[in-house]
Amino acid sequence: MASKTHFLFLFLFIFSVSNIIYSQDRSKKVKDTTALNEVVLTASLITTNLLEAPTAASFVNAKKIHETTPQLSLKEYLGQVPGLFAQNQYNYNQDLRISIRGFGARAAFGIRGVFLNIDGIPETTPDGQGQLDNIPISILSNIEILRGPSSALYGNAAGGVILMHTLEDLGPDKLKFRAMGGAFGLASSQLTVALGENKFKSLWHFNQAVSKGYRILSGFKQSQLNTTFTYKLAKNQSIKGQFNYTDSPYANDPGSLNLEQVKSNRKNAREANILYQTTEKVNHLKVGLSHEYGLKLAETSASNKKSLNINSYTFFAQRNFQGLLPFLNGGVSAFKRSYYGLGTKAIFKGLKNEQFIVGIGHALQSDLRSRFQNEKGVVGALVAQQNEVFSNSHGFITGKFPFQKWDVSAALRGDLIHIAIDASQKRNFSALSPTAALGRKLGGFQYVSLSYAQSFETPTLSEMSNSPDGSLGFNESLNPVKSHNIELTYRGKHFINNGYKINWEVSGFLSDSDGEILPFELPEFPQRQFFKNIGATQRRGVEAMASFTGNILEWTNAFTFADYTFSTNSEDASLSGNKIPGIPSHHFNSQIQLKLPAQGQIRLEYQHVGALMANNNNSVRIAPYRLLNVSGVKQLPLKNGALKLFAGINNLTNSLYFDNIRINAFGGRFYEAAPTRHLYIGIELSL
Repeated sequence: MASKTHFLFLFLFIFSVSNIIYSQDRSKKVKDTTALNEVVLTASLITTNLLEAPTAASFVNAKKIHETTPQLSLKEYLGQVPGLFAQNQYNYNQDLRISIRGFGARAAFGIRGVFLNIDGIPETTPDGQGQLDNIPISILSNIEILRGPSSALYGNAAGGVILMHTLEDLGPDKLKFRAMGGAFGLASSQLTVALGENKFKSLWHFNQAVSKGYRILSGFKQSQLNTTFTYKLAKNQSIKGQFNYTDSPYANDPGSLNLEQVKSNRKNAREANILYQTTEKVNHLKVGLSHEYGLKLAETSASNKKSLNINSYTFFAQRNFQGLLPFLNGGVSAFKRSYYGLGTKAIFKGLKNEQFIVGIGHALQSDLRSRFQNEKGVVGALVAQQNEVFSNSHGFITGKFPFQKWDVSAALRGDLIHIAIDASQKRNFSALSPTAALGRKLGGFQYVSLSYAQSFETPTLSEMSNSPDGSLGFNESLNPVKSHNIELTYRGKHFINNGYKINWEVSGFLSDSDGEILPFELPEFPQRQFFKNIGATQRRGVEAMASFTGNILEWTNAFTFADYTFSTNSEDASLSGNKIPGIPSHHFNSQIQLKLPAQGQIRLEYQHVGALMANNNNSVRIAPYRLLNVSGVKQLPLKNGALKLFAGINNLTNSLYFDNIRINAFGGRFYEAAPTRHLYIGIELSL
């Protein structure tokens, strides 16, 4: 009933907006300077304004959200994105789990099926695994999200792309200090310094956070240093660099419980986790460099230019990881990872706004994976060790060709993948991923597009190295997932007097996948997940977004109604018609940001998450829940800067819900309880 109410609300909102537009006197065309302030989308590689994006896409202005949030999780910024579902916000051991249209839901930790990119340089490893613990959330400027298969542009991106941009400077300020405290022993501090101007700009950001956690054995500690710089070599040439160092000496894992244990005490940790002191230690280093060169070929007017741009990047990253699991034999999993990549693309723009891009790239990942005995929280004898290599070489071509009110877009990418373990076991995959879209401009700032895409998703090294017999080596039965997707998107905006604006987007999608990968557990290795190809699945649904923006008010609503089901039976179970576990069939998010007199601001966020299944056979249903978060900020002007006081209450209504559901967990241990009502408060000084 709740989902129908939310859908009806959005339908009426968008329908009313459309009537407003068409009831306007067409002789009085809207001429608003804000129409020139377009949101530019770069994640699709073809530079376009958001209105005319060929597929479903979202844009998040992170700078508007920073002031009132704890800045601890990317989930704080992604609620307004339809089709995207995030959970596991409070288990820093396993990191935030993000799925788009159901892709990525299988991840035991981190992100699968969704490609991460920051400042034009890949953050996702070549095997398709993404981590968020080293993302400098506090200095994000904006976030672009492509919703739907993007393998024709990014390879291992069956669910979509999250492209993050960091700040180049602090505006008029040169220094910013932020300190925050909150429930469950939360304490964090940040220092950001902006240097240089004009030709050279650099931003230095340091932050540290520590918390005891809501549950027993759920504390974490993390320190991070992030540096970016931009240097303009000439009017048409620049280089950008990034450096990130993250150190997390511990992030504990309380584990999952069965329902009876949750009812007894939702704060408890699993006994085995306490006995074996489950935790992880991470040390991460990344450096990246990108170069942009532009050449003007011809010009007939300020808006009609023929140009050629060549953009290149290279990066190197190193990650050392050690994780303690709740069992003895092989209960300490560790790896030393090195990976690097490079790529270049040539971008041609014509006089009629046509664009044509060709590019190549290569990435290599090398993991030295080890397993030790877990002697009740102490690292014991070495059990097994192996070298794992994953390499990807690719080339792509994409273009957009406008013709009167029509746009034709297409892309094609080829990937060659090589995987090896100890140079003795080898596997090779190849993929050819096409996509095509047809779009049409409608009257009154409206746009409609129809697209088709194919995608693939390889198993990650951590999934392939987890054999169900407990040994190292390849899980030879795991194969890539292949998907076909068709999508229809309608997008528009309307300008009202006095600077008010309404935006909306509705997207319907149908996606068929073959060889869906899902996790399972075995009694011999509790809380350790193994993976297998289940069979064919189907995803179909509707995503809707509507926002109202004015001088003092910004109101955004996002709704997803979808059906994610198995379309065939697996080898060992009758699954056809069952729902894919770990993904709610519907979820709704509404956010209101209101400016108050005397430089104040308040923000309200309401979330409704529908029911989801915990296992493949759908015998365990997780009930829906609702959340209400409220936060605010008050700015006190200083002679040479500003002081801001901010505070927030999460889960204001004290809802009892689950932060994470462990899919197909053994012994009914599906549940990880989320915190009840909790407060945070802090200050921010800008000079």
